[in-house]
Amino acid sequence: MKKPTLRNESVPFEFEELFFSTTDTKGIILYGNTVFMRISGYPEKTMIKAPHNIIRHPDMPRSVFKLFWDVLKTDSPIAAYVKNLSADGRYYWVFAFAFPVDDGYLSIRFKPSSEIFSVVEEVYAEVLKKEKASSMEEGEKLLLKMLKDKGFDNYQDFMVTAAITELKARENHLAHKDSTVINRDPAISRITEITKRMTKQLNQSFDNISTFEEGSKSFSEVLSTLKTEFHKLKFLSVNMNILAVKFGESAATLSVISEEFSRLAGQIENQITTFANFSDNLSGIIKHGSLNITALKTQMIMVDFFVKESIHNLETTDNAFEGMLANKHVFISLFNSTIAKLESELSKLKTEMVVIEDQLLEVKKLVRALEIIKQTGAIESARKDEIKSSFNVYLQEMEAFLNLLRRSINELVQQKMNIGQNALEFQDSAQIIKGNIENIFEMAMMKSH
Repeated sequence: MKKPTLRNESVPFEFEELFFSTTDTKGIILYGNTVFMRISGYPEKTMIKAPHNIIRHPDMPRSVFKLFWDVLKTDSPIAAYVKNLSADGRYYWVFAFAFPVDDGYLSIRFKPSSEIFSVVEEVYAEVLKKEKASSMEEGEKLLLKMLKDKGFDNYQDFMVTAAITELKARENHLAHKDSTVINRDPAISRITEITKRMTKQLNQSFDNISTFEEGSKSFSEVLSTLKTEFHKLKFLSVNMNILAVKFGESAATLSVISEEFSRLAGQIENQITTFANFSDNLSGIIKHGSLNITALKTQMIMVDFFVKESIHNLETTDNAFEGMLANKHVFISLFNSTIAKLESELSKLKTEMVVIEDQLLEVKKLVRALEIIKQTGAIESARKDEIKSSFNVYLQEMEAFLNLLRRSINELVQQKMNIGQNALEFQDSAQIIKGNIENIFEMAMMKSH
């Protein structure tokens, strides 16, 4: 099919409008809701069975789509900003969330408006230039580099942050709309009540995502600080030994104390090093958990919109519920699958928490032993004024290090507790909202009879 002539004009649509489509594994369109059909500008008979790239805009870097499909093929969801092409040559930007479903994919889209969106437009323009000058592979490298330069560790980090930011921006726009309109349709009123309860529960989890991620970040920052201090400690131990040798037999005990301090500190360092693996695992689990919570929220608002859209369409068409019937199972299956993934991530987190708790207890014991060694060193060095004067600076450094250890361990314990509490709240939310999507479809079906 010949592509339309490009027009530098956007297709208008509202923040409250959501649209979705389903495709097979090759990207052939199987279904699109009313909003999708209207905004694309193509008649339904043209869109159905057409490849999804029928709406691909030439301003979109190919590397973004490559990344998109590479992730989907691993049976994982992905989100991205996409500039689409309508049938009349106009364009429309969406934030697209795509999910693997039975024998294909489902994509949910809504209007982007956050500060990240303006940055993405610039990034895409640069990546597109790179692709034209070099290759799609080089474009992908540039895309990931530019995202990293803007503070994102990888694409998943970017897409989770973008999804959260865009959903919040959308809510801000809708909050300023007139919400005093009363819908007198009993079916819609009942569905609205369910979605309100689900929204409240999901919003609690959604609002806690930042706290969840901050706990992981804080954990990593504490470990990074400790790693630097342990490196300095090695020089402290060496200098203490050199000084003990200088004073000879009169400082022989201090030499032993120095070596014991170094040995215990080394054991603590080894334990802290194992925390780094936990920190990496924790970060990954939290990112996946955040993605699943964001996905649940996106799916919920789409189901709510789609069902109400179908009920409204009853006024103008007799087959308004055919699309809903065709996609009911897909949405229910996707929702339950996302909850199962969230619960799986939370289960992994619980296992990690048990391990880290045992390790923290062991470190606390070693710190107490280190404190005793330091106190013994203070007593021994005080026996002679000359030795006391020389060793005093090292004793102060030992005390400063112990203080840092105490603060750090307390911080790690606190963050572990915070993360664990958030995990429990997420788990409770998942249990409460489970089954509600089925209820929404069942209520809608009562309307159709």
